[in-house]
Amino acid sequence: MEHDRLRFYLQLLPAALMLGVFMFVPILAIIVLSFAQPSPFGIELGFEIQNYLDFFTTYRFTRFIDTVLAGVLQVGIAFVVGFPLAYYTGIRMRGSKYTFPILLLFTIPFLTNYIMRTLSWIAFLGREGVFNTVLVSLGIVSAPLEWMLYSDFAVHVSLIASYVPYLLFPTWLAMSRIDDDVLRASGDLGASPLQTFRYIVMPLAMPGAVIGAIFVFVGVLGEGTVPTLLGGPNVTYIVTSINNAVSGLNLPLASAISTTLMIVAGVILLVWERVFGLQSIGEI
Repeated sequence: MEHDRLRFYLQLLPAALMLGVFMFVPILAIIVLSFAQPSPFGIELGFEIQNYLDFFTTYRFTRFIDTVLAGVLQVGIAFVVGFPLAYYTGIRMRGSKYTFPILLLFTIPFLTNYIMRTLSWIAFLGREGVFNTVLVSLGIVSAPLEWMLYSDFAVHVSLIASYVPYLLFPTWLAMSRIDDDVLRASGDLGASPLQTFRYIVMPLAMPGAVIGAIFVFVGVLGEGTVPTLLGGPNVTYIVTSINNAVSGLNLPLASAISTTLMIVAGVILLVWERVFGLQSIGEI
């Protein structure tokens, strides 16, 4: 028994060292730096909360709230768009030869460079872009719509295209693993399709949907490219504040903001564990 336990710990040691060196040590360094102070000759380590005050008592906190709200909105949109698609491909089209091509369509954008994919929305939503040209040509509007580009609308449209697949694929995977016998048994017992969806499909697919929601939300929290390129000067997410602090050599402030982001992401994971349990990963 002792030898088995020792063998288990020795097998676990390389993975633990990798996690410690490449994950926990950098995180610990960021937390330590968040309490330091910049100086003319570098950084003075200590325990100062001024960096957090500079974050929570300035416009940066407003940016943070806007970013969190954008993340919540994107999760809602991704769920509304991605969950029905996952249901259709994972349940209704089960076994169909068209399932894979349909899912493949959602991976095509990822085959291009992220910045170029974001910039392509300028050619689509711009004043003389494809969308405005079609609207004017069809007589739907008399003049191009100015508000479509360099606005919250343009940012969210681009984010939808980027992050819906992150919720779609885990949800589809969870639905595709629901046994056909379970679905047939529900119908044999008198359940309507809506009742089967509500009491069978939804509970079994939620672990995948929650994993996807976490990917979407955390991804939007760290999003800086899309707001910069498509949002204009009036749409700014918290990553811009981090970049500005780093550019100004104020690493302690950047670390304080990053630490706050990590805490928010950690709280989300804890809530998920509280509601669904980490063991639900095995159900996917």
